[in-house]
Amino acid sequence: MAYSSLHPSIPWPRGQRAKKAAFVLLSVSLAALWHLGESPEHILQWLILHLASLQLGLLLKRVCHLAEELCHIHSRYQGSYWKAVRACLGCPIRCGALLLLSCYFNAFLPNPADLPFTWMLALLSLSVALSILLDLQHLAPAEVSAVCEQRKLNVAHGLAWSFYIGYLKLILPELPARIRSYNQRHNNILQGIASHRLYILFPLDCGVPDDLSVVDPNIRFLHELPLQKADRAGVKSRVYTNSIYELLEDGRPVGTCVLEYATPLQTLFAMSQDSRAAFSRENRLEQAKLFCQTLEDILADAPECRKNCRLIVYQESVEGSSFSLSQEILKHLKQEEKEEVTVDSARTSVMPDSSMLHQEPELLISSMDQPLPLRTDVY
Repeated sequence: MAYSSLHPSIPWPRGQRAKKAAFVLLSVSLAALWHLGESPEHILQWLILHLASLQLGLLLKRVCHLAEELCHIHSRYQGSYWKAVRACLGCPIRCGALLLLSCYFNAFLPNPADLPFTWMLALLSLSVALSILLDLQHLAPAEVSAVCEQRKLNVAHGLAWSFYIGYLKLILPELPARIRSYNQRHNNILQGIASHRLYILFPLDCGVPDDLSVVDPNIRFLHELPLQKADRAGVKSRVYTNSIYELLEDGRPVGTCVLEYATPLQTLFAMSQDSRAAFSRENRLEQAKLFCQTLEDILADAPECRKNCRLIVYQESVEGSSFSLSQEILKHLKQEEKEEVTVDSARTSVMPDSSMLHQEPELLISSMDQPLPLRTDVY
């Protein structure tokens, strides 16, 4: 199974394995029918009748749903009956073609059971009615999750885009200038490339306290970065601020960085605590993982923001009681520094020595009196 690079528990988006499994099922089914000795004409006849019945039943089900949507014409469809019909039945051309084909195949193809078309239509209508009343065709939780992911309908998608557009997109491009201004006033406290980024904490249990020192006493608030102001949504000079923390090890400072939690995780946690949201702990964990992955995908397409922040994803309950948030942050800081040193070394090895670039060109002259011919076969 493929996992995200942020954390081992965050999976990649779903792929096409369901269709591959359906292809395998198709092959097995065809092999079984061939082994049973059924004639291809008989198999095709039954298959067409079955598919036609399924499409006709699906159309009847959509008509039943249309009865509900017609009661919401003005609030949901701006008074347009045509929009309501399209929302329930889909494309009218496709729907009409399926209806005609289904009726034709059911009425005019030879019926192996020798049942009249009206009897089959009544039986089909009965089965559709029972399926709706008894909810026999409801989607499995995995199917619902897949549909929401494909159509970007999850709570996490909205939170990730809101966090990026309403916050990160505003502060990250200006972050290096604010850090330089801070260093000029405080004797270059934020040193190294790792200290020039915003580190965003992502606890997957969504536990986001307001004071980091409560979580880990080795994380100590140091200063605030210079304020950033911007006119936003009718608010003049809205203030954005970020905090600088000092990381301790054995009582000694070992690192400094700009640090904060991802505030939308507080929303997910609050929703799981409010019964009106119908948001379970399992839903919260799933949405937290999807929020992290969605934000990572958004930042990957925004290099002016991606280079100025890093996401630290962790799951404290899984890591165990020995988990230390300060050590987790230090690990990421050291990794950043190591990667930067590796990149710089690679660049240095590729670039030629500057002293060689400034040397005068040297003419090399052969000691032979006569020039050699171009052809090697001349003696």
